[in-house]
Amino acid sequence: MGVMIGRLAQEQVCWPHWAMCLLLVSQLGGCDNLDRFDTPGDAAYCGELVAPTFAQDGLLPDDTDEKAEARLKLDLDNAAKHPGTLWMSDAKWGLCTPQPLFDTAPLRAIEQVDNDPIATLDFGEGREHSFFAWVDSTCQGTMLSVVSLMRNGGVELRLFKPAPESMGRVPAAERAGFGVFLLKRRDKGCQF
Repeated sequence: MGVMIGRLAQEQVCWPHWAMCLLLVSQLGGCDNLDRFDTPGDAAYCGELVAPTFAQDGLLPDDTDEKAEARLKLDLDNAAKHPGTLWMSDAKWGLCTPQPLFDTAPLRAIEQVDNDPIATLDFGEGREHSFFAWVDSTCQGTMLSVVSLMRNGGVELRLFKPAPESMGRVPAAERAGFGVFLLKRRDKGCQF
């Protein structure tokens, strides 16, 4: 009887470890699936800045009716250092004219975030995985990007531009900014 109780106790102790191993293996297997978001060759994620003013404030000149487009290439094998590269189509009319806001700008992984609970933050339904990265603009400083890999195969890119608090209305180039791009994969690249 004592042997049976000891065996049951051992099985109960081993069960949580076995379940944890199974969960870990299944999650690691899921990570490999993120490779499908990589963009080798000409492939890229392309799309426009979402239209509502709150979703593009501080990233475009105030007086423009132009549509800003982004091109994002991803290399998730290099996620720990440089998970991607960003371009924008606003060279002729944007905040950094004659340069675009982003021109072959590497996304730089934020190593500290990977070791913090914020890395597990769930940004809502439909998102398979999200990560944070720094990205340097050509004239507006370093911005925070949040890249969400969507279950439908697309990508959401959020950009946060820091700036000092200002009194009254200041030009877009001098104020904090926020923007959301909805990007779709194009195997032959973007139009710009």
